[in-house]
Amino acid sequence: MKKILMILLAVYTLFAAQSCKNYLDVNNNVDSPSSVEPYLRLSPILCGFASNYYDMRMIGSMCQYFSGSGTVPSTYGASMYYAPTSDYAEVWKMVYYEWGANLEAMISDGKSTNKPFYAGIGLALKSYGWYELTSLHGEAPCKEFMEDGRTVFDYDSQEYIINQSIGWAKQAIAYLTQTDATTYPAALSTYDIMYKGDKSKWLKFTYGTLAKIYMTLSSKNTAYLDSAITAVNNSMKSYSDDATVTCTGVTSANSNFFGVLRGNISNTYTQSDYMVDVMTGKVKYYDPNTGSTSSSNGVTQLMAKQYVTDTLTLDPRAICYFGTKSIMPTDLTTINKGTYSFVGTLPGAAPSVTIFGTSTAPTSTTSGTGRWLFRDDAPYIVMTYAELQFIKAEAQYRKGLKSDALTTFKGAVAASMQTTAAYIKQGTAVISGTTQTSVSGDKISASVFNSLATTYLNSQYVNGLALSDFELAHIMMQKYVALYPWGLDTWNDMRRYHYDLKLNSSGIPESGTSWTTSTVYHKLDTDPSRVYKGFYLYSANVSGRKGTFTSTNLGSPSYRLRPRYNSEYVWNQSALSALTPISGLAANYNTSMVWFCIPNN
Repeated sequence: MKKILMILLAVYTLFAAQSCKNYLDVNNNVDSPSSVEPYLRLSPILCGFASNYYDMRMIGSMCQYFSGSGTVPSTYGASMYYAPTSDYAEVWKMVYYEWGANLEAMISDGKSTNKPFYAGIGLALKSYGWYELTSLHGEAPCKEFMEDGRTVFDYDSQEYIINQSIGWAKQAIAYLTQTDATTYPAALSTYDIMYKGDKSKWLKFTYGTLAKIYMTLSSKNTAYLDSAITAVNNSMKSYSDDATVTCTGVTSANSNFFGVLRGNISNTYTQSDYMVDVMTGKVKYYDPNTGSTSSSNGVTQLMAKQYVTDTLTLDPRAICYFGTKSIMPTDLTTINKGTYSFVGTLPGAAPSVTIFGTSTAPTSTTSGTGRWLFRDDAPYIVMTYAELQFIKAEAQYRKGLKSDALTTFKGAVAASMQTTAAYIKQGTAVISGTTQTSVSGDKISASVFNSLATTYLNSQYVNGLALSDFELAHIMMQKYVALYPWGLDTWNDMRRYHYDLKLNSSGIPESGTSWTTSTVYHKLDTDPSRVYKGFYLYSANVSGRKGTFTSTNLGSPSYRLRPRYNSEYVWNQSALSALTPISGLAANYNTSMVWFCIPNN
C-alpha cells in the first residue's frame, strides 16, 4: 500500500507543480531526487486545502448554505443521501494521498536535520488534516495507513483519531516554541502560501486547531469548554491572523474551486432559502400544528424574534454572500436595505439566480473572474479569528459566563465583517446595449461595505443587543453566517446539536421521537435549546419542505460522509464491513452517528 501511496504522490506532485508553483529542485537524478528541502514540499501540501471546498459542495448542501437542482445539492442536501460509486470524499484523498507520505517526510526531515520549524508546520497540518477527516467520516484507518505491504487497512475509532490529532497539535506547539538557531531560507516565505514563513502565526493556527477539536468534544464532556477557551486565548489575535491559502487564478488548475474558470458552481448551485432568510430578517414562523407559514389572509408570517437582522436593518455581508440580478447603482454610497433583492432556493429546486447574479452559468464575459470568495483568485479560507471567537463565546455561554460571552460575541461579529471586507473587489457593470445585464466583480466597494458594517454593528443585533435578550442562538446563528461558504465545522456544530431535532431522554435522536421513515420532527422555535431558529430539514412537515429523504436512510439525516469509493469500497471492503453499529457496507452507513455527537452516559 505504501508503494501505491508513493506512486499516487508522484502523480500528485506533477499536478501540484503545474497548479500551484514550481515544486522540487532536484539534486542529481532529475527522475529521482536524492533529497528534498522540506520547504519545497509545503506549497503543494497547502494546495491540498482545495479539498475543503470540494467537500463543501456536500457539507454546504446538508447545512443549507446551498440549494439547487444539481446532483450534489439535491442528493446530499435534499435527500441526505450520497453518490454510491463516486469519489466525492476529497478531504479523505487529501489526508491519505496528497499529504500522506509527503507530509510525513516533511516532519521526519525537520526532526532529523534539526529544523524544528519544519517539523512544527508539518505536525500542525497533520493534526488539522486528521481532525477534518475524522470529523467528516468518523472511523478511518490511522494506525496502519503508512505500513509497508498492506492491502487491507483496519479502521480506528474516531476517539482514537481525535486523541492522536490532539497529540500531534501538542507536538507541533513544542517544536514551534523550542529554541531554534536555524537560519531558514528566504524561499520559505514563497513556498509557505498560507503564512509566508511566519512562525508566530503557525503557532496560533495550531492552538486554533485545538480550540476547534475541544469544542467538537464538548458534547462528550463539558470540561472541554475550559480547554477550548484556553486554546482560543493562545490562538489568533485579529482577523489578520486568518489562515488562507493563495490561489493565482490564472488557469482552471490554479483557480479557486468556486471561481468562474473552474465552473464547479455553475447554475445548479445557489444560496438556499434559509440562508437568505437569516441574512435578510425573514426567518419564517411555521404553525406548529399545520407547518404553514401563511396567516389567514395569505401573508407569509415571520418569526417575531429574528437573530441576525430584521427587514429594516441591513447586514451588508448579504451583498457579498449572495448572487442577485438587481442593478448595481452608479453611486455605491446610495446602497441601503432596499437596494438589492436576494432570492433563495428551496432544497432540490432549480435556481432562478446563480451565485454570480446571472440566470445562466457564469462566463468570463458575464462575470469576469467572479466575485468575493467565488472569484478565480480568491484564497481558500481554512480558519479565521472570527470562527475562534465564536467558539470562545459558545464555551463561555455554556459555562454560565453570559456577560463575558456577549462581549466575545460582539468582537466575533466585528471580525466576521473584517474578514468579509478583505475579499471585496468592486465590480463593473456588464452592459448589453443600454441595459446592465450582470456585474463583473462585487456590487459594493470595501469602503461602502465598512460604513454599512459600522451601522449594522451598532444595531440591536450586535452592540445594541441587551444581555437579557442574549441567547445561545445568537452565537450559533452568527457563527453559521460567518462560516459561509467555506466552514466545514458548521456541520460539526449542526451534528452536535442534532439538527435541532426533538430528542428523548437518551440525548440523541431516535426513530419515533425524532423521525419516522417519512418525516423529521424539529424542536419548536420557541424551545430555548433550539440554536438554529427556523432551520428545517427537507423531510420536515413544514411549508417549503415536506419531502422525504432517500428510503435507505430509514428517516434519519446524514451524520457522516462515506469514505472514498475507489480506495475503500473497491479495495478495503472487509474493513468497512466490520464497522459497528452500522456496517460500512450498509446502504444507510451515512446515518451512523459519529462518536463526538453522542453524549457520555
